[in-house]
Amino acid sequence: MLAAGPAELSASFLWPMVVSLSVTLLVCPAVRRAAILLALYDRPDGGLKPHQRPIPYLGGVAMYVGWIAALLTACFLGPGARAYVPYVAVGGSVLMLTGLIDDIKHLSPKFRLFIQALMAGVLMYGGIGRHTSRALLEPLAGVLPAAALSEPAVLAVSAGVCIFTLAGASNATNFIDGLDGLCGGILAIAMLGFAALSVLVNHNDPGHDPSGVIRLVVCGGIFGACLGFLFYNFNPASIFMGDSGSLLLGFNVAVLMLLLAEQPCHAGYATWRWLDCGLMVFAFPVLDTGVAITRRWLNRRPLFRGDRSHLYDQIRDRGLSVRQTVLVCYSIGVLFGLIALAVSQLPVLLFFGVLLGIPSLAGILCRRFGLLRVDDTAARSGH
Repeated sequence: MLAAGPAELSASFLWPMVVSLSVTLLVCPAVRRAAILLALYDRPDGGLKPHQRPIPYLGGVAMYVGWIAALLTACFLGPGARAYVPYVAVGGSVLMLTGLIDDIKHLSPKFRLFIQALMAGVLMYGGIGRHTSRALLEPLAGVLPAAALSEPAVLAVSAGVCIFTLAGASNATNFIDGLDGLCGGILAIAMLGFAALSVLVNHNDPGHDPSGVIRLVVCGGIFGACLGFLFYNFNPASIFMGDSGSLLLGFNVAVLMLLLAEQPCHAGYATWRWLDCGLMVFAFPVLDTGVAITRRWLNRRPLFRGDRSHLYDQIRDRGLSVRQTVLVCYSIGVLFGLIALAVSQLPVLLFFGVLLGIPSLAGILCRRFGLLRVDDTAARSGH
């Protein structure tokens, strides 16, 4: 399937963005009223939830309506986009509903992982992520036996990659939903990075970009939904997205990562390059998750028990207001996005050098500024 032209790529981002932004802005007040009527609040506890008053949930539902409306615009953007839409819509809908149920009645992590694994299967059935393992296996073709590159082996490894990507992106997105406007703003910035990366993919090999349109539809839809939601969620927030929103956003990040990983290997740009650049665009949630888990592990705390060990918590603890903290985090997100775009064009050896250097530098800075210290907020708040 040949790639779309520049005009079609622009329309693939702009129209879904406008539709999603408009719908989310209109729907958010209605779902906020519904949350108040149903008494669905996120109540402060003086520890993990430091906001001063109960805030209604269901913002994720408004984002979902805007996102679905954006996906429908893909039906007018060519057969390539329409082929992917049903599977993306089903996966995102199921995860949004899972998050909504979790907001109302907490679900076990195992059950959430089970649902995420099922939705990874839906994506693979629809042709998204079915061959992602080639990004990992192709560089080892001269070392691995032929059986390791057979279709069953590729599908088996791809299934593991899809489940890991979907679960990882969903949890990382959920972890940064801790301050007014943080998650929505960081994901909006990431969508701009993914969109720019998609344009670069098309520019470097315009004849072989079968998923270019749907990638930009997803980017535009989520970007618009995040902007519309931020109108009500930026500090002081009048509504929270809840798990229904964070799981929906993480699902779409996973879709974009898997589509980038499946890019055909042409023009000297191996598939792992775009996968790694996509991971770098999403680096702030990944870094935050890594800091929280490493800190809990070093201090012998339960890995999945909440505390105020997140990167944004520790930035705020240094005397910044909520708005200042969020803006600092936005700046870090923009920086990672710009780095991803810059290094995508580097020669292989230099690319790998930067790719290895960034996590090492992040680790050094975390230790230098005491980001791995013990925190007992969870114990003090009774969680």
